[in-house]
Amino acid sequence: MKWYNNYLWLGMLLVLMNSNHAMSKRPDQPNAKESKPITVTMNEKNVSTESPITFLDTLNKGKEISLTDKDLNPIMPESSDATAAKEPNDAGIDGFRIQCLASSQIERIRSEQKLLEPRVKYPIYLVFNAPYYKLMIGDFIKRADADIILTRLKEMGYNDAWVVRSRVNPPLR
Repeated sequence: MKWYNNYLWLGMLLVLMNSNHAMSKRPDQPNAKESKPITVTMNEKNVSTESPITFLDTLNKGKEISLTDKDLNPIMPESSDATAAKEPNDAGIDGFRIQCLASSQIERIRSEQKLLEPRVKYPIYLVFNAPYYKLMIGDFIKRADADIILTRLKEMGYNDAWVVRSRVNPPLR
């Protein structure tokens, strides 16, 4: 009986190796010459693309965002030691700002900025440090001045706010 089981296993192995089961065949790839460009409508303009629509494109259909001129304005990059050496002396001085919020969604930062502008008399900055947008307040030379405003912001509900070192605009004389 043992030899019969060995032949049975050998036979099944040969059948599986020679069979054309579904896992061994891939669907035929369409020929690049046969595929037609797809036309995508964006802002009532027809734009021809060379690549076919992907699965993600179908998921995001109807959820496109539109940019305004305000979105295209340059966002001040956060300074670092490497960039500070290249900046001219009149670009700013070492100081402190209060970071109120950080998010990867610019819409959230802009809505918080609109809420804060009437409540705070200090300048408000939108800083991009990939992948986050940060909402920063003030141009403080002394850390103690920033700490005073920080306590007021925490009373307003910004419990995650904190003081950060930054290049700030010099005070007007």
